[in-house]
Amino acid sequence: MHIQANHSLQPYNTFNIDVKSEYFIEINKQSDILTLRSDLKLASLPWRIIGDGSNILFTHDLEGVVVRCIYDKLKVVKEDEENVWLSVGAGMKWHDLVKYTVENDWWGLENLALIPGTVGAAPVQNIGAYGAEARDTITRVQTLNIYDGQRVEYRNAECKFGYRTSIFKQEFVNKLLVHRVTFRLRKLKYGNPNLAYDPLKEALIDVPKEQLTPRIIFDAIVDIRQNRLPNPERQGNAGSFFKNPVIEPAYFETLLEQYPEMPNHKMLDGNYKIPAAWLIEQTGWKGRSHGRSGVSIKHALVLVNLGGAKGTDIEELYHLVQDDVIHKFGIHLEPEVIIL
Repeated sequence: MHIQANHSLQPYNTFNIDVKSEYFIEINKQSDILTLRSDLKLASLPWRIIGDGSNILFTHDLEGVVVRCIYDKLKVVKEDEENVWLSVGAGMKWHDLVKYTVENDWWGLENLALIPGTVGAAPVQNIGAYGAEARDTITRVQTLNIYDGQRVEYRNAECKFGYRTSIFKQEFVNKLLVHRVTFRLRKLKYGNPNLAYDPLKEALIDVPKEQLTPRIIFDAIVDIRQNRLPNPERQGNAGSFFKNPVIEPAYFETLLEQYPEMPNHKMLDGNYKIPAAWLIEQTGWKGRSHGRSGVSIKHALVLVNLGGAKGTDIEELYHLVQDDVIHKFGIHLEPEVIIL
């Protein structure tokens, strides 16, 4: 464990924004927190938890202590004829975990391939894509209280998982550090492919369902993502910047009269989810730039660093896009990305 002062956070955010933290510390085990809290100066400062910064937009230097979990051990903790339970360290790269599971022919995470970030971020954000969410397979989340180092474990139902949120992103933000996550996965003979996402179903239309494997789904998802989304290693971005808005039936019918081609998804509660990317495209923002920031030509939901952008440049762009969507559709786009 090393305490680094005035440390650049550029390697720890996929927008590639160069800001600094007053102190930066990577934590591996419970005793690290106890040691740090014994330092009166560090204990008196505000603490902030980050992972790989794949869902963060930094707009200024950060005061206080920035902590990051690097514990990345993986082990099978339980197994039966149909299932396997994996305990995974929060510091492991998410995509590396997904690759490991498909190499073992385990169902559950293949639809979440190529999502940047760490395992620890998965329950915090309840990451999701292509018809799947992290909460579908998570059974337990083990955390460390960053004030006293105490271990606190949460079962799935206690995590208050929602659309891109959880108890760790709300009540316990910057209070509980995710240390380990346990997933229940299905073995090859006992699982089924998740083909809820229509483009995935179409991409695999020539493959009989009984011949589908986690690896086949994984490869198809990787291909779709690489074709549709900009690579953050080449062009800084945090994936989907906005959540897909949900509107009530009465207002949906009003909009549909004016925009009969508007794509939508009717939810179980009767409300309608509208693709934010479509709304942004209709305002003409797709492919446009604002200074050194822009809206991706590949996908309108992705804001990008065109090179040398500051966090405030991207923040200005998001407000411009947000304002135009409100003006045209009367719909408020809520950021999925955390803005600091």
